[in-house]
Amino acid sequence: MSNKLKFTALFVKDPTDLLKRFPPKHAMVFGHHSTIEFKPESLDEIEVGKEQKIKIIGRAYDEFGDDLLVENPKLKNEYPHVTLSRGENAPKLYSKELFKKAIESNNIEYFTDEYVEVIEGYSDGENIIIKKDF
Repeated sequence: MSNKLKFTALFVKDPTDLLKRFPPKHAMVFGHHSTIEFKPESLDEIEVGKEQKIKIIGRAYDEFGDDLLVENPKLKNEYPHVTLSRGENAPKLYSKELFKKAIESNNIEYFTDEYVEVIEGYSDGENIIIKKDF
């Protein structure tokens, strides 16, 4: 199965609502997931179909990126996030750099009571799977 696994993630249940609440700053719009692991070996740690709310901690943006910092309990990276949008010529995998710069320069907007509903699942590169196959 691992050759069909592109990434595991917490998928936003209602991306349209999230993007209304946090209008994207750039033309390339996303807002659909918070990655748990890229090219995982297995789904052993994934509870496919599990629904939950995760806290939106803050938002940072600049000329290249626009991301929400979130609490993703399964992600081991320093800055779990949902990418809202990307600008032209944005470096690949820009979120880590964006949050590092934003926190150092105190250019991040923090929230106390913002949440987003997500569903745990995975993608094979073409499809999003958020329901268990029985």
